Amino acid sequence: MTLLAQILQWSNSSLKPWQQDAARRLFQNTLDNGALDDLYAMLKSSVGLEDPQGRTPAPLCQDHLPVTAAKNDAAVLVALKDIRNVNRLAANQSLNFSKQGVTVIYGANGAGKSGYSRVLKRACRARDVSEDVRPNLLDKAKATAIPEASFDIELGAKPATVNWKKNGHAPVELATIAVFDTHCARSYLDLQQEIAYLPYGLDVVENLAQIVLPKITEKLNAEIAATPTTKEAFSHLARPTKVSELIDSLSENTKIADVEALALMSEEETARMGELDKTLSEADPKAKAKELRLAIGRMNALKTKIESSANWVKHESVQKFRTMDEDAEKAFAAEAEAANVLRAGEALLPGTGDVLWKAMYEAAKQFSLGAAYPGQAFPHVPEGGKCLLCQQDLLDDGTARMKRFEEYVQHNVAKLGADKRSARATAISKIEGAALSIDYKPYVDELNHLDPNVVAEICAFNNAVTERQKWMLAAQKAHAWDGIQEFPADLCVKLKAIADALTSQAEAYEKATDDKQKLLMKAELTELKARVALLPQKDAVLALIERMRVKALLSKCKDDLKTKPISDKAKEFATNAVTAPLRQALKAEFDALGVAHMAPRLDESVERGKMKHKLALDVVIPTQIRDILSEGEQRAIALGCFLAELRTGGHGGGIVFDDPVSSLDHTRRQNVARRLIEEAKNRQVIIFTHDTSFLGELRDLIDQTGIDHVIHHLEWHGEFSGVVQNGLPWEHKSYKDRIDKLQKAQSALAAGWPPYPNGEQSAVMRQQYNLMRATIERVIQDLVFNGVVVRYRDWIRVTPNLSKVVGFEQAECDEIERLYQVCCDVVDAHDPVSGKNSPVPTATQLGLDIEALVALTGAIETRKKQAANGKS
Repeated sequence: MTLLAQILQWSNSSLKPWQQDAARRLFQNTLDNGALDDLYAMLKSSVGLEDPQGRTPAPLCQDHLPVTAAKNDAAVLVALKDIRNVNRLAANQSLNFSKQGVTVIYGANGAGKSGYSRVLKRACRARDVSEDVRPNLLDKAKATAIPEASFDIELGAKPATVNWKKNGHAPVELATIAVFDTHCARSYLDLQQEIAYLPYGLDVVENLAQIVLPKITEKLNAEIAATPTTKEAFSHLARPTKVSELIDSLSENTKIADVEALALMSEEETARMGELDKTLSEADPKAKAKELRLAIGRMNALKTKIESSANWVKHESVQKFRTMDEDAEKAFAAEAEAANVLRAGEALLPGTGDVLWKAMYEAAKQFSLGAAYPGQAFPHVPEGGKCLLCQQDLLDDGTARMKRFEEYVQHNVAKLGADKRSARATAISKIEGAALSIDYKPYVDELNHLDPNVVAEICAFNNAVTERQKWMLAAQKAHAWDGIQEFPADLCVKLKAIADALTSQAEAYEKATDDKQKLLMKAELTELKARVALLPQKDAVLALIERMRVKALLSKCKDDLKTKPISDKAKEFATNAVTAPLRQALKAEFDALGVAHMAPRLDESVERGKMKHKLALDVVIPTQIRDILSEGEQRAIALGCFLAELRTGGHGGGIVFDDPVSSLDHTRRQNVARRLIEEAKNRQVIIFTHDTSFLGELRDLIDQTGIDHVIHHLEWHGEFSGVVQNGLPWEHKSYKDRIDKLQKAQSALAAGWPPYPNGEQSAVMRQQYNLMRATIERVIQDLVFNGVVVRYRDWIRVTPNLSKVVGFEQAECDEIERLYQVCCDVVDAHDPVSGKNSPVPTATQLGLDIEALVALTGAIETRKKQAANGKS
């Protein structure tokens, strides 16, 4: 398992999600201050502190890592094409790559080289992707467009196309391509700029422990320090009380409900506090209690009067009176019906059996019992008896009639009717005679003191009972009981409450005369006053509890910020990763790059728990490498580390180098050029450079080795950069390529050259002669002197080039001088004489001069071949 695979497995199994996100950012080299803020927020969220922005971890996964693959399993880049919205790169460009050997892309500063290389870095998951890929910020219409591109590749000899888009996952197929540039080189330096070699991935583990966790710890400690949890602001609350006990015990676990229960007092509790305060302030509580007891008696007496008055007209009494009236009417109707029955069958006087008749009958009965027949049961009708009223003898039918009359009178209906009428009459008499209005004037002042509303309510009560009394009598007379008015609320309830309150006060004053009870009352009052004092502090107390909760959770975060477990894991990874083959590979690379003479060695050390494999020098006085080596030498060492990693890691994919010789001198450029061409024999190598000297070195080595190659250069066309041109730029073309280009340009001019060219056309012709003059100079360098001496080369190629120099004859020398002078006469290298105003040569003349140059070079080449074959 590769180191990166081990790190991914460890991240998934051992790191918290926010730590996995941190590892991802380290691999992507996007760990800035904003990222640290994100990670800190996610750490707090993991312990229960909500993030207002709702940030969630994006853990490290395989999509974020490059892939180590054997050569046959690695992708081969064929072309980078369809680039859109990348800087000011021209559209519809295709940057083709040699599938084997080396591809060189040359571009001067600003030509678009960085745009292409940054896309490659992002798409291929380079070790450093801190350089952003931006759209064309000068074009408002595209300033927010998303950069994207396509790649033609071969995977297992099968063609395919993959797409890349900024902020999306890099194509997994391109993860086998390695990238090295200035920023990647810096990945081999720690924050103190001390050269410390860490295999790719191990630096992420180290930086997680030594950069991310400490910086987040700083943020955590700062927030903890800025979260006050002292209770001094509440020291003024009375002690000892339940409130002070609550304050003393405040913690993150204190329940909000407990605070609110103490701070929020009910109306009864507030009233109780007032009563206690008033009671304890009384100078003579015993006399006050006696006074209150008298007041209680008066209130109870008034309550009794009101109850008595209300009883006459309350709903139950009205219902009773109504029932009594209705029953009497029903009995009267039944009695009338019975009288009708009595009169049925014989001719009796009208009204017989009715009330008046009964009155007469009752009088006759009393006469019989008391005077006529004392001691005899009524009716007494002896033989020869007389009528009690007319004194005449009773005949047989008279005797029978008297008996029937007695039976009628004694019948239940008649008796019940009489009883009901009597009861109703009694009730009417009582109601009519009842004095229901309450005399409350003696109580007015006292009642107003106790409850200002009571007097008005008693007045309303008096009116209500009087009206209700009248209504009841009227309803009885009319026997119509509907439409009764509502009775006022029961005043007795309020009077009882007043009496109860006075009783409570009286009892309190009575207790206040007892020292023990008085102490208890003072303690109760202190508790209530403390709760009143707590109320305006409630929000502050709740805020303190919240800060305590936050601080406790922040402290809990410290468990996830311990560096030792990660440092120990880094040491384990380092021990396994830095092997003997790696040390040997480093030595070989340093030899190839010309830094072995500085005797760098790989020392293992542990500093503050951080495992370092430090590149050191054998010097007498211990010092840092950065204090001894130049930036170029440090860069060469970094490049060696990069190549050693690839060699020992089983990496067989292609490599992209962006300006690998930045800050290097001529000698080190040669070393790097040789090393990269050597590497190109085994894998695909792509090189971006702006260094013309390095380009020359690469071109010479390509010619010498005959390695497969493709060369491009980048140009500006109009307002767009990155236009891909096949081959070398003019300055680096061979004389044959230059002559070919001159011939093509002449053919184009000859197709439409006017007899009288204008200024613009004349300038074009002068430029062609300027190029031909440069071509003649290249003929002298490459053909006449056979490349023995080359400009910008710091060495002379004696062997084998010098032996092939055949010189040139006088005629050839004269021809070169002639053609060269023709060019000098045409070009604007010197200020021309205005009076001369010589016209430029025609396109036909240009063609003749080019043909002469071709003939000249052909003659020299022929003599070189003859010399090589031993012919004169």
